[in-house]
Amino acid sequence: MKLALIGGEIITPFRIVKNGTVVIQDGTILDIGKAADVKIPDECEVIDISGNKVVPGFVDLLVHGGGGRGFSDEDPESIKIVADYFLRHGSTTVLASLFAKPKEQLLADLRRIADYIVANPDSNVIGIHMEGPYLNPVLKGAMNEGYLWKPTVESWDEMWEASRGLIKIMTIAPELDGALQVMRAAALKGVVLSIGHSTANYEQIELAIDHGAAHVTHMFNAMLPLHHRNPGVVLGALLRDELKIELIADTLHVHPAVMELLLKLKGASSIILITDSIRAGGMHEGEYEFADQKIYMKGSKAFLPDGTLAGSTLTLNRAIKNMIKKANAKVTESVRMASLNGAKVLNIEDRKGILAVGKDADIVVMNDDFEVEMTIKMGEIKYKKSLG
Repeated sequence: MKLALIGGEIITPFRIVKNGTVVIQDGTILDIGKAADVKIPDECEVIDISGNKVVPGFVDLLVHGGGGRGFSDEDPESIKIVADYFLRHGSTTVLASLFAKPKEQLLADLRRIADYIVANPDSNVIGIHMEGPYLNPVLKGAMNEGYLWKPTVESWDEMWEASRGLIKIMTIAPELDGALQVMRAAALKGVVLSIGHSTANYEQIELAIDHGAAHVTHMFNAMLPLHHRNPGVVLGALLRDELKIELIADTLHVHPAVMELLLKLKGASSIILITDSIRAGGMHEGEYEFADQKIYMKGSKAFLPDGTLAGSTLTLNRAIKNMIKKANAKVTESVRMASLNGAKVLNIEDRKGILAVGKDADIVVMNDDFEVEMTIKMGEIKYKKSLG
C-alpha cells in the first residue's frame, strides 16, 4: 500500500516544514519533505490535508484507561476498547498501566495484558507500566492503601514472570525496606525504574539512581513539596540530569506557570508528557471506580470523595495544546515531549517518535485546534474523523 499526505505542515518534531509531503509504503516512511522536493509514486493514494499539522504518533507511558474501560478490568475486551480510544486521540504507542491489587488479582491482570500484547503484535499497546505495588502509603494518592505490597525480590519475580517480560516501566518508592533489592533485580531485566508515590530524601534519590532509577512518575504529584532544608523527590527530579520526568499537562495536576518553570529547568528533552488517564477519560460527568474506590468526575477533573486527584481524563493532543497555549512551549518542543521523548525511554527511537525516511509510519494529523483528524499506525489509517 502506498499513501501520500500532501499540503500539511510537517512537525518532524525538530523542524517545521510548510506545505510538506509524506509518502508511506509498506508501513514505513518512503519520502518526506517540501512538496517541490518529493515525487509521489505511481499508484499512490493521495490525501490532501492542507491546513493541518502532521506529527509523529504519540507515545503515552502511563495510561490506566479511557472510553469507559480500564486496563485492569477483568474483561479482556476492555484492553482493545482502551487501545482504540487512544488511537482516536493519536497515541500510536501505549503502555498499559496497572495499579496495586491483592496478589493473585494483580498477577492475573499482568497475565491478561501480556496475553493480549503477544496475541496482537500490531496493537498500539506494547508493554506495561506497573505503577506499584511497592509504593509509600503516606503518599498513596488515589491508590488503595490496603493493596500496596512490601518490596521483596520474590514477589517481583512473580510479577515479571506473569508479565512475560513485558513490564517496561515500574514506579517504586525507593525508601521502602527492600526496595533497592527489587530495583536491582528489575534493572537487570532492563526495566525503567521510575520514582513515585515516595517520601524519599535527596540522599535516597541519589542511591536510587545508582540502583537504576532513571525516571520520575507524574512530577509534583504523590511527592512532598520542595523544602529547602530537607529536599526530596522534587529537588532530585529537578537537579539530577539522570532523571527524566513525566508531566500530566492538564493544568489541574500542575499549574501552568509551574509547567512553564519545569520546561525552563529540565528542558524539552527531559520531559515526557503522559495522560495518567483513567476509565472516565472521554466519558460524561458522574461516578466511576479506581482500585475498588469511588471516583467522581466533574468537568474534566477526576477525584476521590475526599478531593484527592485520581488520574486524569487527558489525551496527549490536549496536553500538547496546553503546553503551547498555557506554558509558552514551542510547537516542536511540545510534540517532542509527546512522541520522541517517550520513544527514547522505551529505546524505540530508532523507529518511533520522529518523521524521517525509514521510520515507522506512525503519524497523527491535527487541525489548528490540535484535534486529531487522522491517526496512521504502521502505514494504516486507524482513525479518520470524517469516518467517525
